[in-house]
Amino acid sequence: MNRSIINIFLAYLISINFGCRPQKGYTFYKSVSNDGLGVNPIIFKVPKKIINSSKKNIFLRLRNNNDYPYSNIFLLASLRSGEDKIYDDTLEYAMASPDGKWLGIGFNEIKESKLWWLGGVILSNQEPLIIEVSHAVRNNGEEKGVSKLKGIISVGISIEDE
Repeated sequence: MNRSIINIFLAYLISINFGCRPQKGYTFYKSVSNDGLGVNPIIFKVPKKIINSSKKNIFLRLRNNNDYPYSNIFLLASLRSGEDKIYDDTLEYAMASPDGKWLGIGFNEIKESKLWWLGGVILSNQEPLIIEVSHAVRNNGEEKGVSKLKGIISVGISIEDE
């Protein structure tokens, strides 16, 4: 069995495991191409059913495998209402501890990281609400960023009541 099929199977098992747990709020993932996470944003449309007047916490979620070559990741994240940007951030998250062990939860080579982004946000009921996530990873000393980031197998968001 080739490695891609094994990775897809493991991601499927993890999604079943995490998908069956009762959660407060909304969580949704999008798979990444086998070529790697590109620089074009992954777009999530916020569903109407979670937009209300209560404060929300928003998390970015990543699933990575052992092909990920870095100990951290830089992400660009934005929340838009129509053409208006409400939040626009460049974020850095640790993906591995100093001894090289992957952070996050999971088994075997796939780990899932739940990364804090925004807290206490009241989502506008203007539509559509869109969250965009892309990476901004560069190798040390290089001006141009990495075009295809290997080892990230899916990107997601969670929106939870505060």
